[in-house]
Amino acid sequence: MRDRTDADDVVQGAYNRALLDLILPPMRRAAKDEGYAITVHGSLNRDIDLVAVPWREHCVADPDELVRRLAGAICGVTGRCNFRDQWTQKPHGRIAKTLLVWCGESTADLDLSVMPFIPEKEKTP
Repeated sequence: MRDRTDADDVVQGAYNRALLDLILPPMRRAAKDEGYAITVHGSLNRDIDLVAVPWREHCVADPDELVRRLAGAICGVTGRCNFRDQWTQKPHGRIAKTLLVWCGESTADLDLSVMPFIPEKEKTP
């Protein structure tokens, strides 16, 4: 595999930005239905970094269900989205999973981080 060049980042970044413009609104609607807000983080030059933050008092507690809903929203636009089964542990209780998106003959990696949902009874005063 060859080394990545600045041109690679420019081309992938342009693709990522265009794709994000298409998929972010339906992803945000799907996340909102599950009690989460979605925000974008990072440069978009290599991949699309997203963070799902619990936003309502009652959120879907299963992050896999959130991912299935988000993947469905993406599929509604692009026709194809898969995700890896494994979650990766991150700092502060955050977990991450990569979603693979195809649009035409191009692909993008969506790195989704999910902040933990803390039920009311576990919150400290």
